[in-house]
Amino acid sequence: MNVLVRRAALQVYRHRHWRPLERRAADPAAAQAAALGAIVAANRATRFGREHGFADIDGPEAFRARVPVHEYEALRPYVERQRQTGEPALTAEPPLFYAQTSGTTGRPKYVPITRTALAWHRDEQALFSYLQYRACPQAFGGMSMGIMGAAVEGRLDSGHEVGSVSGRLYAALPRFLLRRSVVPPEVFAIADYETKYQVILQLALAQPDITYMGTPNPSTFVRLLDVLHAHRDALLAGLASGASTLIDRLDPPLRAAVAPRLRALPARAAALARLPELTYAAVWPGLKLVTTWTGGSCGIALGALRRGLPEGTRVMELGYQATECRGTIALEPEAAGGIPPLGHHFFEFVERAAWDDGRPEFLGVEALEPGRLYFVLVTTASGLYRYFMNDLVEVVGAFRRTPLLRFVQKGRGVTSLTGEKLYEAQAIDAVQHALGARGVAAAFFLLVADPDTSSYHLFIDGLPDASNVIGLAEAVDTRLGVLNIEYCAKRESGRLGPLVVHRLGPGAADAWRAAAVGAGQREGQLKLPALVERKDLLVRLEAHLAS
Repeated sequence: MNVLVRRAALQVYRHRHWRPLERRAADPAAAQAAALGAIVAANRATRFGREHGFADIDGPEAFRARVPVHEYEALRPYVERQRQTGEPALTAEPPLFYAQTSGTTGRPKYVPITRTALAWHRDEQALFSYLQYRACPQAFGGMSMGIMGAAVEGRLDSGHEVGSVSGRLYAALPRFLLRRSVVPPEVFAIADYETKYQVILQLALAQPDITYMGTPNPSTFVRLLDVLHAHRDALLAGLASGASTLIDRLDPPLRAAVAPRLRALPARAAALARLPELTYAAVWPGLKLVTTWTGGSCGIALGALRRGLPEGTRVMELGYQATECRGTIALEPEAAGGIPPLGHHFFEFVERAAWDDGRPEFLGVEALEPGRLYFVLVTTASGLYRYFMNDLVEVVGAFRRTPLLRFVQKGRGVTSLTGEKLYEAQAIDAVQHALGARGVAAAFFLLVADPDTSSYHLFIDGLPDASNVIGLAEAVDTRLGVLNIEYCAKRESGRLGPLVVHRLGPGAADAWRAAAVGAGQREGQLKLPALVERKDLLVRLEAHLAS
């Protein structure tokens, strides 16, 4: 009966969410004009709407003429006024809660989430559930292991809740999907990540039939496997007995949510104990689909994750997604790009070179060209108007008449010691190209621009020994010159010194992750960088060098 209910519900999602998107994709300009019109009309009477003449805006061109490009700090006074006084400064709808993300000034950004915005997130998730089911129905036959942020992470001085959208959506999943979930929503509120991961593993080990896994960042699943190896004996002992000392660390409500899910499975514990290594393929051989970010620096961790998955497991891009909004929805597994939710948010794009040169031309999604890189601006129901996302996307295909986009990198993931303007995507390509030629994969690497030596230093975890460090340095250096003619010219002229490789020992990635979380970034959505300037290092990598 559960299978029939699940199939029927997902077919409802098809008609309610997929069919309208198909229609909009045939005329993206009209769909986007309608989406913008709805946002502007709903917020004409707000302080921001009155100040920017929303009542006289009749389309995208008038909107661009009246509303300047914004970053968060320009909108912060409106956010704070509405939060503190209740006045509709940004949106006519009061925010239900705020999602927190790190800000460029060191102060956290509180992104308001209104009822309409949350409903759109829910609709987008329902659509994505249908697309995943369409692509891999076998993944919906067993249990699922999802790892999200906490629905409620705290409260502001105004009394508003702070939490993650993903956590809210997970907690509000339809019953037929929640019954398949290995991890109850309450677990994501565990503050200590080591304890949280151990609890997740204790619950997951008791479910041999996991067919689906999902989390924003693949490094979370890589880290989960590290925790499994570090606590293997204790976790298998808990699996055998159906009891765990972990339970004693939890608050009573959490204990009540977790304890009933623990089962005594001595035969499974014994079988797992005999395995030489616990990988995803060995522990959950029925895994069919993994949904996660695949673009930008996340591709590094994904490469490490893929090596341990069961043969034939498919990977589906979670989509270009941020705290501010969901930018794309992937249509198929292993597809590089996705389609923007045309009926919800209003998107604008500026070609990278035009933005960097200070001569931006703002384009609608319908005007984008294949193979080009664009910065993204969004206008949302939560009061982010012409909001500069600092994200670069590339057009990688089309559906109907709508371009498909893939996330490339953060726009400011650029370094320049002598004018070379090296981009993070180029760093990732060069290192992975050189490693691939040697049959080596690295779970973590970081290219550091060092102004003191006027050269780049590659810190890398995963090299089996030091025998090929010089050859790797030369290969990465050469590849960077191929990808970036200015880098090549600076190297040939001697203005840039030769690239240097440093082997990292275990723990460097964990140290970076801990420092980033301590600085206010959400662990589940943390993207480890691949390129930074030395002044922006969160940890001293020299302290983590391999002996």
